[in-house]
Amino acid sequence: MIKKITSSCFLLLLFFSSWGIADAMDRVVLTSVQTGRAETRIYLLADKKSWMDYENFVIQVGEQAQGILYHFPDWYHGKYDAELHFVDVSGDKQKDIIVVLNNDKAGLGKPIKDLHILNQQHDLLFKEVLIEPISTALNRLTKIEQQGNDVTIYAGREKYKMDVSKYHFVNPRTPHFVVDTMEYAIESGTLIGIVGTYVVRDDWVQGGLIGRLKIKYKWNGKRYIAETTTFKPVIPEQ
Repeated sequence: MIKKITSSCFLLLLFFSSWGIADAMDRVVLTSVQTGRAETRIYLLADKKSWMDYENFVIQVGEQAQGILYHFPDWYHGKYDAELHFVDVSGDKQKDIIVVLNNDKAGLGKPIKDLHILNQQHDLLFKEVLIEPISTALNRLTKIEQQGNDVTIYAGREKYKMDVSKYHFVNPRTPHFVVDTMEYAIESGTLIGIVGTYVVRDDWVQGGLIGRLKIKYKWNGKRYIAETTTFKPVIPEQ
């Protein structure tokens, strides 16, 4: 749940936001989007718990006293750089806030990258909206079949066939999509998710990457859903 906060301590927070200095509560600015207008500058702040753990996130919109803070106490980030974008991905010609966090507490088998989107409603007011879970999208739009060394990947309406023996992997196992390598990008106003596809993902048996699945998301008025998927194979070394 998003809590919109306006308070007299905004100017104090703004001071630390502008200089990137932690306050007594170890409040830091992880990243920001600088625009030509003070009221549209976006800051991503959090409490620094350790050298790699950040919690109690706040998104600050604007640099004036009438600016707005959005509080997200359940978000978590660790280790790698956070990403912050301010671009229209809903298609309504209003810029939205996209936050990508590295959630290494997500657990085995869950996406390490956490994606959050705040759609702009009007007048620089934002609301966090739902995103179709990547596991749901993969089950709905993709499938992998294997017969010996022949692997077929179904991505949307397309079908991709390959002989995995050409990759010369040692002891390859059942191919599968690996969501812990999830990456996000924005291409021409479209939100993109990229998922690695591996013959094997195991610490004890060697395998490797055979391709990447590209997912395009679309806003349907209620949430962002995976609309299309395409697969791009990795060319095996000769």
